Amino acid sequence: MNRLVLGIVLAAGAVATGLALWWMRPEPPTPKVDARADYRLEGFEMTALRIDGSEGFTVTGPLLERDTEGQTTTLTEPRFRFPENKGDGRWDARSASAWVGPKNDEVRLLGGVEMVGPPGKDGRVVRFSTEHLTVLTELERARTDAAVTVTQGRSILQATGLDVDMQAQRYELLADVDATFFPNPPAASRQPAVGSPVGGSPQD
Repeated sequence: MNRLVLGIVLAAGAVATGLALWWMRPEPPTPKVDARADYRLEGFEMTALRIDGSEGFTVTGPLLERDTEGQTTTLTEPRFRFPENKGDGRWDARSASAWVGPKNDEVRLLGGVEMVGPPGKDGRVVRFSTEHLTVLTELERARTDAAVTVTQGRSILQATGLDVDMQAQRYELLADVDATFFPNPPAASRQPAVGSPVGGSPQD
């Protein structure tokens, strides 16, 4: 056998061996899919309705994830607007994250929660700061058992636990209340800035 023929035979053998090894290679593992992830939305805006068809809340944020099995929604850095049905006012709320229940009737705000109420009859609003807050949209109530700071005009109240009647714009501090009150300026000179922490609370 001359060198040319021998080279061809060796080359053919190498190709055959390579093909055999390629066909015998193990199948790559199937990529894992999170069965809970129904879908993800980025840069979203969503409006959820109550049972009667009225608006329960509107929310915007950078990321929304839907859990298929639990039928719940997780939001990252959401900005909520809860309507005040007796008027045109809104309760604005934000947090680091949020969880929305299957029927959109329960919203759990988690981490760095800030909630600002609509202007009261005197034009003032109230601001709540806490680490977690649950909003029940059908009942129009907000609750927490965590430490909370309430800013109203120039006055600051601190307590443990809070119950808010969002429709009546009233709130109750549940325990360990510590308050610092300052006199309010005369009504004629009161000019609240947009988004300033002033408001309609049962305590002035």
